[in-house]
Amino acid sequence: MCLAYPGRVLSSMDGTARVEVRGRVQDVVLAVLDGDPPAAGDWLLVQSGIALARIAPAEAAERGRLLDQLEGSP
Repeated sequence: MCLAYPGRVLSSMDGTARVEVRGRVQDVVLAVLDGDPPAAGDWLLVQSGIALARIAPAEAAERGRLLDQLEGSP
């Protein structure tokens, strides 16, 4: 099963962004995002190293909460 995770943008450049996803920093490809490149502090939905969509901070928090439940965290 593949899951998409919320990731907070740390920086972006040349079609990629450095994001923090659940405490880990990784680079993701921005090829499928429309519009301007994301800015530091923006939230993205990330799956397999690809940013799928921009999401609101409230949605990122809710997705994080649901993922915690799936993983058995309080």
